[in-house]
Amino acid sequence: MKLYYTPNSPYARICRVTAIEGGLGDVLELDWIGLRTPDSPIIPLSPLGRIPLLVDGDLALSEARHICAYLDGKSGRQTVAPYGDWTAVAEEAQHLAFLDVVTVWSRETRRQESEQSAFLLEVADGQVRRGLAHLNTTLTAPTGAPPITFGALCIVAAIGMMEFYGLVPDWRDSYLALAAWSDAYDAVPSVADSAPSRDALRPLTR
Repeated sequence: MKLYYTPNSPYARICRVTAIEGGLGDVLELDWIGLRTPDSPIIPLSPLGRIPLLVDGDLALSEARHICAYLDGKSGRQTVAPYGDWTAVAEEAQHLAFLDVVTVWSRETRRQESEQSAFLLEVADGQVRRGLAHLNTTLTAPTGAPPITFGALCIVAAIGMMEFYGLVPDWRDSYLALAAWSDAYDAVPSVADSAPSRDALRPLTR
């Protein structure tokens, strides 16, 4: 199996952690590729050229949730909420939406200042802060090993992006319960090793 990715992609990070925690780290090949390039090696496999992209034989699978569900099938674990358990699916969807908003906000801050949308930045700021307040009241720091689920990793990846780009500098002081929850996950080696890195940072103008 091969995962096409970029190190700072929060969605690829979720897939990488899921693979490692499922015992698939040694069989999953990682291929770091550039984004939005016309000669991307994944365009023949997936016309939109989006990452992460998992390739296993003739299968080319995109979207982090689908990739993690496929990895679950390989490992025998259950990280993705199963359809039928709609309460779990709804919670997972909320966590994924939070990651989506953080990602949009971080991408906008990486554009040239003259190209940034003040309206979009304001909306994203409000959405993220509402999300943080909600998570602060609904999550409790685990007493043992943190459960590795797709929904939890969405929050882990979102907070990682939020901290890396300095989007809500005071969030730890303002949301103490969430900070304690996050600290428990940060201690997991696969989470710590996949954190965003300055070495992988690329400018984004479009």
